[in-house]
Amino acid sequence: MRSILITGASRGIGAATALALAQPNTRLTLAARNREALEAVAAQAIAAGAECVVAPCDVTDPEQVAATVALAAGNGRLDVAVHSVGGALVAPLEAISFAEWEEHLRVQLTSLFLVAQQVTAHMDRGGLLINIASVAARQAFPGWSAYVAAKHGALGFAAAIREELRPRGIRVCSVLPAATDTAIWDAIPGEWSRANMLQPADVAATIAAIVALPPYVTVEDVTIGHVAGRL
Repeated sequence: MRSILITGASRGIGAATALALAQPNTRLTLAARNREALEAVAAQAIAAGAECVVAPCDVTDPEQVAATVALAAGNGRLDVAVHSVGGALVAPLEAISFAEWEEHLRVQLTSLFLVAQQVTAHMDRGGLLINIASVAARQAFPGWSAYVAAKHGALGFAAAIREELRPRGIRVCSVLPAATDTAIWDAIPGEWSRANMLQPADVAATIAAIVALPPYVTVEDVTIGHVAGRL
């Protein structure tokens, strides 16, 4: 049975990924802070034939991350981990407080460090860690300095540990979606064309395709966007 951990699984890309990977002979551990939302996703995954464990977790808390990963691995190994965190701090440089800056980096970047450190300790050859990054990991947008910094950092971190883990046969992939129609946009000032955004299921389908590859095949970075281009 394939064991898969998905963080941020209560909504958006994380939830869509859970449903894209839900199938018989698969054990999904779904992690996020909202238990009720996780249980709703889990019910759909179970209906698709997967085994499912709900694990409320704050991915910025080292102890909670360690406990969640241990639960996902059970008495055996962890095959796949997909790390997805939402939220974006959008404000001009002068309006960002020190506390906001530190919190945003902790959510977007430190959480990846915590998850990567724990999951790879439970992986054997063929293991796969996928981080949901963003096109902001390679592009810059005015007013998005904290988000861009965090995503650039996450892309670099993933690239570094990819080389570190390569001798063990563990693969690390960064998925860089363009604007995706999730709840993140409800809290961002401005007018945004949802019609020109990806859907969470589009990103999830890309992730599922990567997961389905043979264990010796590594997809290092993949960018996915809407044919309409940038918003």
